[in-house]
Amino acid sequence: MSEIRVENIIGENSVDAVQLTKGINTTGTLTSTNVSTASSVTAATFHGNGAGVTGVSGGVLLRKTFYTIPRQSTGHASFPNDDTAPQIDEGTEIFSQAYTPSTANCELFIHCSAGIRERTNVADDVGMALFISDNTSALRVVTEWNSDSVVHGANIIIAHKMSSWGVSEKTFSLRMHKANSVNFAATGYATEKYGASTHASLFVIEEIAT
Repeated sequence: MSEIRVENIIGENSVDAVQLTKGINTTGTLTSTNVSTASSVTAATFHGNGAGVTGVSGGVLLRKTFYTIPRQSTGHASFPNDDTAPQIDEGTEIFSQAYTPSTANCELFIHCSAGIRERTNVADDVGMALFISDNTSALRVVTEWNSDSVVHGANIIIAHKMSSWGVSEKTFSLRMHKANSVNFAATGYATEKYGASTHASLFVIEEIAT
Protein backbone atom coordinates (compact mmCIF):
# COMPACT_ATOMS: atom_id res chain seq x y z
CA MET A 1 0.00 0.00 0.00
CA SER A 2 1.36 3.43 -0.97
CA GLU A 3 0.45 6.93 0.15
CA ILE A 4 0.43 10.51 -1.10
CA ARG A 5 1.05 13.39 1.30
CA VAL A 6 0.21 16.97 0.33
CA GLU A 7 -0.32 20.25 2.16
CA ASN A 8 -3.46 21.19 0.21
CA ILE A 9 -5.67 19.99 -2.65
CA ILE A 10 -7.51 22.63 -4.68
CA GLY A 11 -9.54 22.76 -7.89
CA GLU A 12 -8.18 23.70 -11.28
CA ASN A 13 -8.91 27.42 -10.86
CA SER A 14 -8.67 27.48 -7.06
CA VAL A 15 -12.48 27.59 -6.86
CA ASP A 16 -13.67 24.31 -8.35
CA ALA A 17 -14.58 21.64 -5.83
CA VAL A 18 -12.32 18.65 -5.75
CA GLN A 19 -14.27 15.48 -6.50
CA LEU A 20 -13.17 12.24 -4.92
CA THR A 21 -14.61 9.19 -6.61
CA LYS A 22 -14.34 7.16 -3.45
CA GLY A 23 -14.85 8.07 0.15
CA ILE A 24 -12.08 9.00 2.54
CA ASN A 25 -11.56 6.94 5.66
CA THR A 26 -9.71 8.66 8.49
CA THR A 27 -8.32 6.93 11.54
CA GLY A 28 -7.20 10.08 13.34
CA THR A 29 -8.99 13.40 13.90
CA LEU A 30 -10.39 15.39 10.99
CA THR A 31 -10.55 19.12 11.67
CA SER A 32 -12.39 21.48 9.32
CA THR A 33 -13.73 25.03 9.51
CA ASN A 34 -16.78 24.07 7.44
CA VAL A 35 -18.14 20.78 6.13
CA SER A 36 -20.93 20.68 3.57
CA THR A 37 -22.61 17.48 2.41
CA ALA A 38 -25.38 16.86 -0.11
CA SER A 39 -26.76 13.77 1.61
CA SER A 40 -26.02 12.65 5.15
CA VAL A 41 -23.38 12.47 7.84
CA THR A 42 -23.12 9.37 10.01
CA ALA A 43 -21.01 9.26 13.15
CA ALA A 44 -20.87 7.26 16.35
CA THR A 45 -20.15 10.40 18.39
CA PHE A 46 -20.49 14.15 17.82
CA HIS A 47 -18.43 16.57 19.90
CA GLY A 48 -19.05 20.25 20.63
CA ASN A 49 -21.82 22.21 22.31
CA GLY A 50 -24.41 21.60 19.56
CA ALA A 51 -25.32 25.31 19.34
CA GLY A 52 -25.36 25.29 15.53
CA VAL A 53 -26.92 21.87 14.96
CA THR A 54 -30.20 21.88 13.00
CA GLY A 55 -32.39 19.22 11.45
CA VAL A 56 -31.51 16.61 14.04
CA SER A 57 -34.15 13.96 14.74
CA GLY A 58 -35.76 13.44 18.17
CA GLY A 59 -34.06 11.75 21.08
CA VAL A 60 -30.90 13.87 21.11
CA LEU A 61 -29.53 14.87 24.50
CA LEU A 62 -29.48 18.65 24.72
CA ARG A 63 -28.27 19.34 28.24
CA LYS A 64 -27.64 17.64 31.57
CA THR A 65 -27.47 19.78 34.72
CA PHE A 66 -26.43 18.75 38.26
CA TYR A 67 -27.11 20.45 41.57
CA THR A 68 -26.17 19.37 45.10
CA ILE A 69 -28.59 18.80 47.98
CA PRO A 70 -26.48 19.57 51.08
CA ARG A 71 -26.47 17.93 54.49
CA GLN A 72 -28.68 19.94 56.86
CA SER A 73 -30.62 19.84 60.11
CA THR A 74 -34.23 21.02 59.75
CA GLY A 75 -37.62 21.30 61.37
CA HIS A 76 -40.06 18.43 61.06
CA ALA A 77 -43.25 19.91 59.59
CA SER A 78 -45.49 17.34 57.93
CA PHE A 79 -47.82 16.90 54.97
CA PRO A 80 -51.50 16.44 56.00
CA ASN A 81 -52.53 12.84 56.68
CA ASP A 82 -55.14 12.66 53.91
CA ASP A 83 -55.48 11.69 50.24
CA THR A 84 -54.64 15.09 48.71
CA ALA A 85 -51.43 16.21 47.02
CA PRO A 86 -48.96 17.97 49.34
CA GLN A 87 -49.00 21.74 48.90
CA ILE A 88 -46.03 24.03 48.33
CA ASP A 89 -46.41 25.61 51.78
CA GLU A 90 -46.53 22.26 53.64
CA GLY A 91 -43.66 20.24 55.06
CA THR A 92 -40.14 21.69 55.27
CA GLU A 93 -38.27 23.05 52.24
CA ILE A 94 -34.85 21.40 51.93
CA PHE A 95 -33.81 22.49 48.42
CA SER A 96 -34.73 25.03 45.73
CA GLN A 97 -33.20 25.86 42.39
CA ALA A 98 -34.18 28.26 39.61
CA TYR A 99 -34.06 26.67 36.17
CA THR A 100 -34.56 27.83 32.58
CA PRO A 101 -34.95 25.15 29.87
CA SER A 102 -32.77 25.58 26.81
CA THR A 103 -35.74 25.21 24.45
CA ALA A 104 -39.50 24.77 24.44
CA ASN A 105 -39.12 21.68 22.26
CA CYS A 106 -37.85 19.23 24.85
CA GLU A 107 -38.73 16.93 27.72
CA LEU A 108 -37.26 17.39 31.21
CA PHE A 109 -36.25 14.26 33.10
CA ILE A 110 -35.73 15.09 36.78
CA HIS A 111 -33.97 12.74 39.19
CA CYS A 112 -33.24 13.57 42.83
CA SER A 113 -32.34 11.68 45.98
CA ALA A 114 -31.85 12.48 49.65
CA GLY A 115 -31.45 10.72 52.97
CA ILE A 116 -34.52 11.81 54.97
CA ARG A 117 -33.85 10.97 58.64
CA GLU A 118 -34.58 11.62 62.29
CA ARG A 119 -31.99 13.26 64.52
CA THR A 120 -34.46 12.85 67.37
CA ASN A 121 -37.59 10.74 67.72
CA VAL A 122 -40.10 12.68 65.61
CA ALA A 123 -41.68 10.24 63.12
CA ASP A 124 -42.05 6.71 61.82
CA ASP A 125 -43.20 7.84 58.37
CA VAL A 126 -41.02 10.18 56.31
CA GLY A 127 -41.29 11.53 52.79
CA MET A 128 -40.20 14.04 50.16
CA ALA A 129 -42.12 15.88 47.42
CA LEU A 130 -41.06 17.72 44.26
CA PHE A 131 -42.63 21.10 43.44
CA ILE A 132 -42.39 23.78 40.76
CA SER A 133 -42.98 27.45 41.52
CA ASP A 134 -46.11 28.02 39.42
CA ASN A 135 -48.00 25.02 40.84
CA THR A 136 -49.11 24.79 44.46
CA SER A 137 -49.55 20.99 44.30
CA ALA A 138 -46.66 18.53 44.35
CA LEU A 139 -45.48 17.13 41.03
CA ARG A 140 -44.35 13.90 42.68
CA VAL A 141 -44.21 12.56 46.26
CA VAL A 142 -42.47 9.51 47.76
CA THR A 143 -42.86 8.27 51.34
CA GLU A 144 -41.45 5.53 53.54
CA TRP A 145 -42.59 4.03 56.85
CA ASN A 146 -40.65 1.94 59.34
CA SER A 147 -41.56 1.43 62.99
CA ASP A 148 -38.31 -0.39 63.82
CA SER A 149 -36.61 1.65 66.56
CA VAL A 150 -33.18 1.08 64.92
CA VAL A 151 -34.14 2.56 61.51
CA HIS A 152 -34.79 6.29 61.70
CA GLY A 153 -35.37 7.38 58.11
CA ALA A 154 -35.04 6.37 54.47
CA ASN A 155 -33.16 7.07 51.29
CA ILE A 156 -35.80 8.73 49.12
CA ILE A 157 -35.52 8.86 45.30
CA ILE A 158 -37.85 10.88 43.08
CA ALA A 159 -37.98 10.57 39.28
CA HIS A 160 -40.25 12.82 37.23
CA LYS A 161 -40.76 13.65 33.53
CA MET A 162 -42.39 16.82 32.26
CA SER A 163 -42.52 18.89 29.09
CA SER A 164 -40.54 22.09 28.86
CA TRP A 165 -42.60 25.20 29.60
CA GLY A 166 -40.47 27.35 27.27
CA VAL A 167 -37.36 29.38 27.97
CA SER A 168 -38.53 31.34 31.02
CA GLU A 169 -37.27 30.77 34.57
CA LYS A 170 -39.15 28.71 37.15
CA THR A 171 -37.99 27.26 40.44
CA PHE A 172 -37.96 23.61 41.45
CA SER A 173 -38.06 22.77 45.15
CA LEU A 174 -38.03 19.74 47.42
CA ARG A 175 -40.05 19.65 50.64
CA MET A 176 -39.63 17.05 53.36
CA HIS A 177 -42.27 15.29 55.49
CA LYS A 178 -41.79 14.83 59.28
CA ALA A 179 -38.09 13.94 59.55
CA ASN A 180 -35.68 16.58 60.87
CA SER A 181 -32.46 16.10 58.90
CA VAL A 182 -31.30 15.63 55.34
CA ASN A 183 -28.28 13.60 54.20
CA PHE A 184 -26.92 12.93 57.69
CA ALA A 185 -25.25 9.59 58.40
CA ALA A 186 -27.62 6.70 59.14
CA THR A 187 -26.14 5.43 62.40
CA GLY A 188 -29.19 5.00 64.64
CA TYR A 189 -30.41 8.55 64.97
CA ALA A 190 -28.92 10.63 62.16
CA THR A 191 -25.51 12.06 63.03
CA GLU A 192 -22.76 14.21 61.53
CA LYS A 193 -20.31 11.52 60.44
CA TYR A 194 -18.13 10.77 57.40
CA GLY A 195 -18.13 14.32 56.05
CA ALA A 196 -20.80 16.66 54.72
CA SER A 197 -19.63 16.47 51.09
CA THR A 198 -19.80 12.67 50.96
CA HIS A 199 -23.43 12.70 52.11
CA ALA A 200 -24.58 15.48 49.76
CA SER A 201 -26.92 14.07 47.11
CA LEU A 202 -27.85 15.13 43.59
CA PHE A 203 -30.66 16.93 41.84
CA VAL A 204 -30.28 16.18 38.12
CA ILE A 205 -32.15 17.61 35.12
CA GLU A 206 -31.70 16.11 31.66
CA GLU A 207 -33.21 17.75 28.59
CA ILE A 208 -34.15 15.53 25.66
CA ALA A 209 -35.29 16.94 22.31
CA THR A 210 -38.77 15.85 21.24
